[in-house]
Amino acid sequence: MSPTVITILSLVSLSGLSGWFFSRSKKVEKPVKAMLFVLYFWVSFFIELVIFAGLYHFGFLSEYF
Repeated sequence: MSPTVITILSLVSLSGLSGWFFSRSKKVEKPVKAMLFVLYFWVSFFIELVIFAGLYHFGFLSEYF
């Protein structure tokens, strides 16, 4: 696999884990917990994407891509 695909898959899996971790501790009903998972998933994905883009822009990832 190319490094780009590996990076995207790792970002998605890390976002999924963080969404699950933050939503599981809430004492709410299941539909609300599912909505919180989706919220935490997308928030963490966009934060990771911004960090990754910053690292790529400033050349810290130039040896990988």
